[in-house]
Amino acid sequence: MALQEDTIGQTKFITTNDMAPEDHICNFVVEIVKKVDVSNIEEKYIGTPGSPAYSRKMLLRLLVMAAIDGVWSSRKIAKLARENFIYVYLTGNKKPDFRTICLFRKDNKELIERTFKAVVAVAHGLGLLNLGHLSTDGTKIKANASNNQVLSKDDIEWIKEIIEKGIKVDEEEDKLYGDRRGDELPEELNNSEKLKERIQEKIKELEDLKGKKMRRAGKKLVEKHTLGNEKQKEKIEEKLEKMSEEIEKSGQKAVSVTDPESRFMENKKGRNELSFNPQITVDHGSGIIVASEVTQDCTDHYQLEPQIEMTEENVGKLPEGTKISDDNGYFNGKNLKYLEKKKLDGYIPDRKQAQEMKNRKLKDNLYSKDKFEYDEKRDCFICPQGEILSRKGEYEYDGKVQYSYYGANCGKCPSRTECAGEGKTRMITGDGYEAERRRMKLKMLSDNGKEEYKKRGQWAEWPYGDIKQNLKFREFVTRGVETVGTEFNLVCISHNIRVMWNKLGGNMDSVIKMADHSINSAFKPINFLISHLIIIVNNLK
Repeated sequence: MALQEDTIGQTKFITTNDMAPEDHICNFVVEIVKKVDVSNIEEKYIGTPGSPAYSRKMLLRLLVMAAIDGVWSSRKIAKLARENFIYVYLTGNKKPDFRTICLFRKDNKELIERTFKAVVAVAHGLGLLNLGHLSTDGTKIKANASNNQVLSKDDIEWIKEIIEKGIKVDEEEDKLYGDRRGDELPEELNNSEKLKERIQEKIKELEDLKGKKMRRAGKKLVEKHTLGNEKQKEKIEEKLEKMSEEIEKSGQKAVSVTDPESRFMENKKGRNELSFNPQITVDHGSGIIVASEVTQDCTDHYQLEPQIEMTEENVGKLPEGTKISDDNGYFNGKNLKYLEKKKLDGYIPDRKQAQEMKNRKLKDNLYSKDKFEYDEKRDCFICPQGEILSRKGEYEYDGKVQYSYYGANCGKCPSRTECAGEGKTRMITGDGYEAERRRMKLKMLSDNGKEEYKKRGQWAEWPYGDIKQNLKFREFVTRGVETVGTEFNLVCISHNIRVMWNKLGGNMDSVIKMADHSINSAFKPINFLISHLIIIVNNLK
């Protein structure tokens, strides 16, 4: 057996193409990014002064590959671009620093959205999507914010008041002393630490006067504003205004100082954390995410319609009869009516059915609203004793119109006490969507409804498992709902590319065939019609 020579320190010519094995997923990333049009984005860099900007496609390849590897820190990505052969290949031996990478991710929301759509379109064009059954699901992902760095509405107003009074004092002193300082600090206090101590003493005086402690986050803002230059002061004042807006929008008791757009949400461990609520729509059979968005809503109640619209924007209009299965969080009248209007075949359990599916039985009430029959034609409820409750009035509650149903002859009813209460008349409230609820409940009681809904657990939830476990994505790195949305789009892109790569068998021949498909091929009328006819036929089987 021969022994190879130790060649360390010797010069050897290696091209970047030699660095990536043919069967490596990075080659698929290269082909995907080729499909993304960046011309309008790169136009603004042409003819401008300064050093030439990095190629947008190069930076995009770098971010997508890092997402596939579960690397989210800009500093770690920059390190990979210097030290890892695969990343050196993807960058063409360019070495962008972490700030360039961070700014690219922050400032290119539209490009990353376009990339997500391109990935979905390529999957559609290659026939990887089934589109016969879709599921929407949400999850709580922790924001880049601490629960300790929060302020209440009163805290914010108090800090604004302190800052405003400080500004007025400065104006009065300018009139009195002109360019002179007037109340110059002693020489020993003329440094930042002594100034901070003096500010803390002043805050303590204000706390004693108000009889209330100021939160640590508030003290830091007052301190920074007092010691800051004009630009820094302006930023803090803008942040306080933003926090005021967000606390009004959210209706919550406190708002984050570091990320005012995050919201307190209860996670699966029952703990309230500053978080966002990402939503995805998943294609059954492939596991590919066809729509994604990050929301500030603490519940999923109003996310179904936007997700269906995004899905249709990405893959084209869904044919009638497309199955949609979602969990109890999406069970509300507006969503059910929307599905019926679009003639989509929905499967969504109500709260009681969802609990029963988890083998958690709720206490049965013989006179609960669901025990009353609803007559859609007459728009009335019929109680278990055969008495009619008609619509008698309407009122507004929490910004929504509610209807009152009553008028039954409760006085002589033997079940009056158990149903309405002693000496009372039974009243039922509705929101105008009772018929849609009853139809969905009846469908979910059928064997077919239960079987179709079971498929949701298999396909709707595992992408989040992949994202959190395999991609190691459990907390956002960026801040602000728009930037966080861009970050989550990268997560979904990486999930989809990995799924597609596995379905293609990790074979570059399949990838080369993909090059023959334009990202718009899925939307050509004849291809689109054929794909929908196949879905309709499959649904009829």
